[in-house]
Amino acid sequence: MWTFVGRRRRKVWLWLAVERASRRIVAWVTGRRDAATARRLWHALPRRYRRHCWFFTDLFAAYVGVLPRWQHRRCPKGSGGTSIIEAINCSLRQRCGVLVRKSCSFSKSLPMHNARIKIVIDNYNLTLN
Repeated sequence: MWTFVGRRRRKVWLWLAVERASRRIVAWVTGRRDAATARRLWHALPRRYRRHCWFFTDLFAAYVGVLPRWQHRRCPKGSGGTSIIEAINCSLRQRCGVLVRKSCSFSKSLPMHNARIKIVIDNYNLTLN
């Protein structure tokens, strides 16, 4: 999901890793839409997820170089493989003003942007218990 910091032209992407069964967000990072940010998300995952899980992603090429081939499941649009993450994106947009696409509420600095997102994600995970 993309958002912006400071001005509309400065896009920042929110990358999420979600456990499908519980819908819990297990890792997240912000950054550009590139392989370096995908790698940061990979390293943010707890070790047990990196070893024993499958990863369902869209067809974005950055995942291919980062995720192990035997764990990676590429899902074309409309297949339903990434529908859980889309639902969570909608939920986060409802709870956090800086994630709304057309919003007057935006962060002026990236650290403050990340702090606001962290509060919303932590509260989202708490409501799943």
